[in-house]
Order: sequence, then structure tokens, then C-alpha cells
Amino acid sequence: MIKQVRDASKDPVLLLDAGNALIGQDLSMKSKGMVIVDAMNAMGYDAMAIGGLDLQEGLDAFLDAMKEARFAAVACNVVSIASGKPLLQPYTIIQRNGGRFGILGVSGSDLLTAADASSRLKVLDAVETVRQYLPEVRKQSDVVIVLSQLGLEGSKALAEAVTGLDIIVSGGTTELLESPVQVGDTLVVQAGYNGEWLGRLDVGLASAGKLTEPKVQIITLGPEIADDPDLAQLVEDYKQLFP
Repeated sequence: MIKQVRDASKDPVLLLDAGNALIGQDLSMKSKGMVIVDAMNAMGYDAMAIGGLDLQEGLDAFLDAMKEARFAAVACNVVSIASGKPLLQPYTIIQRNGGRFGILGVSGSDLLTAADASSRLKVLDAVETVRQYLPEVRKQSDVVIVLSQLGLEGSKALAEAVTGLDIIVSGGTTELLESPVQVGDTLVVQAGYNGEWLGRLDVGLASAGKLTEPKVQIITLGPEIADDPDLAQLVEDYKQLFP
């Protein structure tokens, strides 16, 4: 389905994940998230936020997996206690088809329930931290996107508290939104859980920098959609490695 969208579009296409992506199923746990990282690389992901499930096999296992990622893992409000510095890059700027897209990651406090996270990491206030980074991201971007692990209500609260965010891709809870929620000038979208749906948001960009004509399509990834052969083979290869 991702290939179909890319092949049919002349406009920039971004593939994003709000987090809690790496750990959960048996094979992902056995491989400490690597099967998911390899799959996301193959699908051409651009960026993901991080949630507590991503660290369930330990912080070092997560960081090892991220070394193999060909996409950005972003977390503006997660700081190493030892160094006082952000654990990951706070944001990434993607330039595509003449457009500039600033993507910030925001994690929730549930991150600290994972393995050794509470002894090594601090999760800063999301609103204050997004406000801190937003001016420098906005200078470099036509569209500012937040990947949020705050849950749907937390994501809507972030949109209410911080002006200047164009899109929030929400995760951390399991709601499936059939249409975007408009909070001020910010669009909030959320596409369920467990990879059962692919959420597609199409927007235009007016000359004044405002998003226009937002449209959400929720694509149910049911059995009628054939498996991608390369990804099916990747899964089989991992099953051999981790029986």
C-alpha cells in the first residue's frame, strides 16, 4: 500500500510513526526490535517517535537497534541523566520535492516504566520543550509535524497549548480517527494500533503557509491486501534466526 501511494503521487510523501513500534510481538522481542527496524528501513520510513514499548528490552538494546535505522528517531523531551543531553536528536528536517518538513518527537512519562529507563533517562515537560524547539524548527520548515506519544487527549492538549504546530501524528493510545481533529490551526491524526491500519493524511499548502483541504483516509490492512514479497521474506529470514 505504501508503494502504491508513492507511485501515484507527484507530491512529497512522508512515512511516519508515533512510536511504540519496535517491541510487542514474539519475533520483535526475540530480535530486540531489529526485525521491525529492518522492516521500517525496507518500507522507507522517514521518522519515528519513541514510546515505552520501544525500550522494553532495555535502553542499550534500543540504541543498538537505532544504529541500524535509516530513518530518524526523534525525542525532544527525553534527556540522559548522565550527560544532561537529549538521548536522541530532538527533531529532523526533511527536504522533499521542494518542501521542507520539520519533525519533532515527543515522548510521554510512561517511557520511564521501561526496563532501566527510569535510572538513566528524564522525560521533560512536553509543552515547555516543544515551545523551546519550535522557533528553530519553524525557521527551517514549511510544515511542522509533531510525532506524539502523549495519547490522543495529550496530543490535543499540546495543540491547544502551543501555537504554530501544523500536524500532530498521535500515538500512545489506540484510538482510530476517521477524520482529523482540528485544534486551532493544528491537525491531529491517529491511526489505531498494531499496524492494522495505514493512516493517510493529504493536505495542501497555501502561499501563507497554512494547510488546506485536509483529508484522512484510513486503509484497513486486511487479508485481501497481499503481503509485500520482500517483507514476507524478511520475516521468514528472522524466523530462521530466532526460532
